[in-house]
Amino acid sequence: MAGRGLGHTGGTIDKLESIPGFRTQYSAEEFSELLLTEIIADKETEDKEPVGVAIVSPSQNICPADKRMYALRDVTSTVRSLPLQTSSIMSKKIAERPDSLVLDVKFGRGSFNSNVEESIELAKCMIQTGELCGIKTTALVTRMDNVLGYTVGNWLEVRECIEIMKMGDSQDVLQRSSDLIKVTLALAGQMLVQGGKAETIQKGMLMAREHLKNGKAWERFQAIVKVQGGDLQSCLEDYPDANHSAKVYANQSGWIMSIDSLEIGLVGVLLGAGRKTVEESVDFSAGIEFHARLGTEVKEGDHLAAIYTERADVLESAVQRVRAAFAFSVFKPKASALITHFITKDSVEKFDLRPSSKIPLQ
Repeated sequence: MAGRGLGHTGGTIDKLESIPGFRTQYSAEEFSELLLTEIIADKETEDKEPVGVAIVSPSQNICPADKRMYALRDVTSTVRSLPLQTSSIMSKKIAERPDSLVLDVKFGRGSFNSNVEESIELAKCMIQTGELCGIKTTALVTRMDNVLGYTVGNWLEVRECIEIMKMGDSQDVLQRSSDLIKVTLALAGQMLVQGGKAETIQKGMLMAREHLKNGKAWERFQAIVKVQGGDLQSCLEDYPDANHSAKVYANQSGWIMSIDSLEIGLVGVLLGAGRKTVEESVDFSAGIEFHARLGTEVKEGDHLAAIYTERADVLESAVQRVRAAFAFSVFKPKASALITHFITKDSVEKFDLRPSSKIPLQ
């Protein structure tokens, strides 16, 4: 169960609803039936199995209070309150009644929690809540100082994820989205450990990578979209472009030292990809696509990013703000850890996953 975006943070539900027809509102009974919907598991034998996966939003009888409390947090400046973050996140997770739960707890410029200590405390609170409800709960603490992946938006991010699921051995996709892939593989790896399918998170990551490589992840995602009413084929063939776009060029040479994820998130709201209040709708085609990534060297005049929106009046401001979000250095910057800690009910352990970490992705 996932939520919608608010402020500079994006929402999984908004992104999935950028797929025409994709339904996210279900009753508790419908949710159970959804998971048991049969799909063809083997195209050769036409054997069937339950889809077993669904991504839904809170509804009138699943966490009905969360939406109102979320709105109250926004207008009372309590979005960063650790107890309220805990209750909002964990109420949705517990309502699903999982046997096991792996949390991605972020910190940094683009997160509600700016420093790692706050995120560790939030993770401890959520783990304690999960364990008290009989759910084995762990957390990975991940950095959000810079943009993860190469897109920001709704359909743009879905499209990037589809590229990853279809990439096979593509080095181009791997290079563009390596940070996003590695964080996702770590989360998937720990889920496989807790599901009894892998002995260690490293072995779990390799198993998850194999399902990216052999196309099984892509097949299952297509099944999820179909079961939930989405028309994925029309998106892949001809998704409507935003009516207005602009390119962002570097105004100096150097190594890209950082890309301010908070400012990029706020520009996303300006473009229409996000919302300022829970009542606002979002523009599925709006967003930012990065052509230069953290740690790469660029020359003055190089193409840094492309901006898409239906709001012509904000283009010039957006270009200036995206350009200003890039910080440059004369030296190649040292990569910071993408994941810093692994937390259980008993311990807080260092987990140093960097963009250069030797995880076999090929």
